[in-house]
Amino acid sequence: MIIAGNWKMNPDHQAAAALLDALSAYTPDPNSTCKIVCFPPACYFSMANQALASSAVSWGAQNCHQEASGAFTGEISSQMIKEQGGSWVILGHSERRQYFAETDALVSQKIVAALQSGLKPILCVGEPEEVRNNGHQDSFTQSQLEKSLDLVAQMTPDAQKTALAQLVIAYEPVWAIGTGKVASLQDIEAMHQGLLQKMDALFGAHLPEAGVPILYGGSVNDTNAADILGLKPVSGALVGGASLKLDAFLSICRIAEEE
Repeated sequence: MIIAGNWKMNPDHQAAAALLDALSAYTPDPNSTCKIVCFPPACYFSMANQALASSAVSWGAQNCHQEASGAFTGEISSQMIKEQGGSWVILGHSERRQYFAETDALVSQKIVAALQSGLKPILCVGEPEEVRNNGHQDSFTQSQLEKSLDLVAQMTPDAQKTALAQLVIAYEPVWAIGTGKVASLQDIEAMHQGLLQKMDALFGAHLPEAGVPILYGGSVNDTNAADILGLKPVSGALVGGASLKLDAFLSICRIAEEE
């Protein structure tokens, strides 16, 4: 089980310091294998690394550039994230796709860059509301998945196994992100199952024995987390707004530890 908190472009410095301080004191159940990760803005990387270095909580970046270095004003490379102490990165989030015109091909390049730097990428896929209303959510998200992993599919078998062992997928229906809308449990289960089957069709025997974890994201909070995390194909949650509310986020973490 993985609980990932995406802070997006939030909060201010004082609130970020308080959140990190509280997360650093988080003591997980010793019998739990649940992984807790937070994703602060880049300006808080040093603060996150200092606060969480000796804690049970790890941290990562919300994005990275596909190149290792160069004249890319405002960007940050996967190696820079790694050198700052980060171990994860979110790639292909719908907000990156929508507002920054990121394509599946670009996301594929970023995944390879992250893997080469030793980061664990969380690949986000999910359909907009009009696609869901037209009944094309399966083909849409599975196409996103396949195209975003195109460069992984072109790797040698051994390289594929190594890459897939580091990969995490997050299914986030675009219409449920930050809206308060949550997909029905039946829809979440069906979409996760479809993505698992697609991964098996794409990579088969090269998949890890336990499979590639698939998280659910989209208005996850402390009141609906138990039902969502209780679904068999769901391996955790990518939490947005609730990750900025300490009590709510820690409650989700405790729920996950019981699964």
